[in-house]
Amino acid sequence: MESSKVKPLEDGETSEGIIRSASKKSILFIFDTESKMSSFDVCLAYDAGYDAVMLYENVTPKDAERLVQDALFSRGPKGSRFTSFFIGGKDLGKAEAVLEAIKNIKSPQLVSSIIIDPRGAYTTAAAMIAKTEQALLTTKMGKLENKRCIIFGTGPVGKIATVLLGKLGCEVVIASTNPNRLNGKKYIKGVVRLLLKRYDVDIRGVYAPGQKERIHLLREADVVFCAAAPGIQVIDRSILEEIGSEKIMVDVNVVPPLGIEGIKPEDDVREIHPGIFGIGPVTIGRLKCKLEMKILREAREAGEKIYDYELCLKKARSLFKGAH
Repeated sequence: MESSKVKPLEDGETSEGIIRSASKKSILFIFDTESKMSSFDVCLAYDAGYDAVMLYENVTPKDAERLVQDALFSRGPKGSRFTSFFIGGKDLGKAEAVLEAIKNIKSPQLVSSIIIDPRGAYTTAAAMIAKTEQALLTTKMGKLENKRCIIFGTGPVGKIATVLLGKLGCEVVIASTNPNRLNGKKYIKGVVRLLLKRYDVDIRGVYAPGQKERIHLLREADVVFCAAAPGIQVIDRSILEEIGSEKIMVDVNVVPPLGIEGIKPEDDVREIHPGIFGIGPVTIGRLKCKLEMKILREAREAGEKIYDYELCLKKARSLFKGAH
């Protein structure tokens, strides 16, 4: 018999009629859409205080629906509040399809928290943007809304940062920088179409494989996010000489060489060139870890929330007390 057709167990009852105490052990189920999941989220989950962390790989939407039903129906109304689900994987579309499958499970008696953070994209992008908002205020450059923003990199972090910035009302350009990409212009047009269709954001896409294209983009930008492939330098010192001032630059590439020459890993709104202020990958990484830990602890302590990219940004902003 399918779980969806079975009445949830009351607290103090089992399917055999044996009385038990309502369980308040906290359990996190991690559903990864890839064949090998990262150990990063597992470590953070245990550090956040979960009693048990259960791992499932190659999870499909159908798998997730069955696993969630079994977990919630077995724990009952009180136990379900201490049962959380974490969705990972490198493919945004696959992870979001798993989320939709879980959201479709309807039972007002059974509530739990769901965290979605494929490849750390939601928490990293949220950390980048919240830190940038704080940096703009610190440097007296105004608010992020309506700023001209460029994101170098079309991976999960770059895409979600683009979405969040677009929803904030920024003028956003996402750029592919890979000089070896075949049909680069066609590729970036496909990325823009995908983001418009899936997230309803109005953005531009540019193929920028060389210095000339990057300088043109950077001259028009107020804020620059570098989220390209690890170990790839996108902006060197000669480019910085050509693009003017009054800019914030954020780099999330911690693998040498960093994406932006002149930025150091632990830079925290340091002037790296006259009028250009840099934020390094270690600074963003620490904030990302702090944010994910905050979310994991909130989910563990019971509740009914879906931690998507918009809620991640709200939580990231809350880490800067008095800034908003």
